[in-house]
Order: sequence, then C-alpha cells, then structure tokens
Amino acid sequence: MSWQGWLGLWIVIISVPSQALSPEPYLQGDSEQFIPPKTLETEYQDDHYTAQTSVNQAALDRSKDWLAGYLNRLSGNIDSFFVDSFFSEDITDDDVKGSRAKLSLYTRRVLGDPVDYKFGLSVKLVLPNTNERLNLLLDSEDGDNREADPIESVENVDYTAALRFIIRESDQWKTNIDAGVRWGVPPNPFVRFRARRYAYLSEWELKATQTFFYFSLDGWGEETRVQMDYPINTEKLFRINAKAGYQLNDEYFKLSYDAGLYHELSSKAALGFVAGAKGDSEFDTTFYSYNAGVRYRRQIYSNWVFAEVAPEFIWNRDKDYATTPVIMFRLESVIARDR
Repeated sequence: MSWQGWLGLWIVIISVPSQALSPEPYLQGDSEQFIPPKTLETEYQDDHYTAQTSVNQAALDRSKDWLAGYLNRLSGNIDSFFVDSFFSEDITDDDVKGSRAKLSLYTRRVLGDPVDYKFGLSVKLVLPNTNERLNLLLDSEDGDNREADPIESVENVDYTAALRFIIRESDQWKTNIDAGVRWGVPPNPFVRFRARRYAYLSEWELKATQTFFYFSLDGWGEETRVQMDYPINTEKLFRINAKAGYQLNDEYFKLSYDAGLYHELSSKAALGFVAGAKGDSEFDTTFYSYNAGVRYRRQIYSNWVFAEVAPEFIWNRDKDYATTPVIMFRLESVIARDR
C-alpha cells in the first residue's frame, strides 16, 4: 500500500468515535445512564424477538379458546338445571338461587275413570337483609288427592308454610333446617332437617339428600333420595332417581324408583321418556305400581308460561296389573327474578 493509502486509512480511524469501536457499555451524560452497545445485529434480534413473542401469545390464546370450545363440545351436556327448571322438578328447592314461584293446574284422565284436576303452588321467598340464609316457603301438599271440578281443585288444597334457615351452602354440601306448619284441622307443626351432598363419579353427577323430620301428629320419620345424572351428549341427559321414606309410626319403608331420558329439542321445548315403579316393605319388599310414558313440554308465552302433555301407561296391583292408558295436560307458570 502506498503512503497515500496509509494516510487515508488513519484519517478514517481517527474520525470514528471511540465509543463505536468499544464492545463495552458506557455511561452517558451527568445522569450516568447505562446504554448498551447497539449494532445492526442486536437491533434486528430485538425486533425479531418482539414480533415472535406477540405472534406466539396470539397463537396461544387462539389455541386455548379452541381447546376450551372443543372440550365444552366434547363433554358438554344438557344441563341438569335445565331439566329441573324446564320440567319444574324441585324448581323452588334450595338448588335454585333467589326467590321463585310456581303455579300449576293440570288435568289427568285415566281410561275408564272420570277426568280429575289438581292445583299446585310452590313459593320460595328469600328474606331481605339475611344474606340469603333465611327463606320463607309455601307449598301445596303433593299428594294424590284430585278433584272432579277445577274450581274445587283450587279450593280444596292443603298448604305447608315454613321458615328455612340455611346452615351451610357450598359446592359439595347444602344443609338447612325448616320449621313450619302443615295447615289443616287441627294444624300440624313440624321441624325438618335436610343435608344434601354433591359428588362426581367418573362421568356421573351424584346428588344425595337425607331428610329427618318430626310432625306433631305423625311423629318421626326420614327420607333418603339419590339422583344420578349421566350426560350422553350436548342435548341428552340420562337420569336415575331412587327414594325411600320411613315413618316411625308405620314401621315400614315406602319405595320409589324411576329413570328418564331427557332431550333438549330447543331452548323452548324438551322431551322426556320416563319409567318408574312404586312399592313398600309393609309385608315384604315389593312393587305394586309401574308406569312408562312420554313428557313433552314447551314454552308457550314469554319465558315463564309452559304447557305440557304426558301420555303414559300404568300397571297397578289393584287392577291386576292390566295395562291402563293415561294422559295428562298441564299449564304452568314459573316466576323468578332472573327469568
């Protein structure tokens, strides 16, 4: 290299700031701010990693949403609460939050017998300023007494009024105690304690309820109920119910079993295929009544008025288990704060 070339190289080296040649970080100004050395390579890497991180986060969110939706579709099922509320089974029970009321009038026709009617009322009122721990209950007696006239079915109804105190309420346990009166002549005061346990066995959802009660006219008794729900798919639910009640003065058990397949046709209609049996252990454990039928229920006005038709066959011991057709029509309204 000539002397002119060497001179040009030295001029370039001298003119470049020393910080640009130093691989070490340096302090700038009076604030002594730490400034790392930057090169084109590090700037590119920083931008690349920033872009890569944002892409990965978005992809992760999409994957999470897809997986949640997939699992929901895979394991999603017709909600057991839909069955309870839509078919009005224990609609005002302690599984249901808030104040609710149910009024129903249905007619039932057994082949060879006159048409009969029955009126039903069930109210649960959550008392204010009690943190939902005190409820006022009013229920019509759920017996087999029916009237030949619809007006008499409303007038000749026995009612039960009670004050409920919720002892404990969690995802696994619900316990409460009721004190009230079954109205009649004479009145029949009572006290009732109930404990309910929720559990999950594989794909089965289990609800077990144990009730102890004392009526001044009837004495001590207890009732054990077990309900098991099995989701078939997003529209169908299979349910098994078993109930056994014991009255100390009677000294025998009253038994009841039933099973049902419930199909959610839409948000306004549902179909149920049900079958059951009733019996007791008074002389020997036996069943004396069987039934099998279909229940079709639909919203007919707004979201609180329902109509139901339920044809079925029954086989009773007092009729030598002859096949007897029965058809039932029900008009019902369910009133609640969240409806």
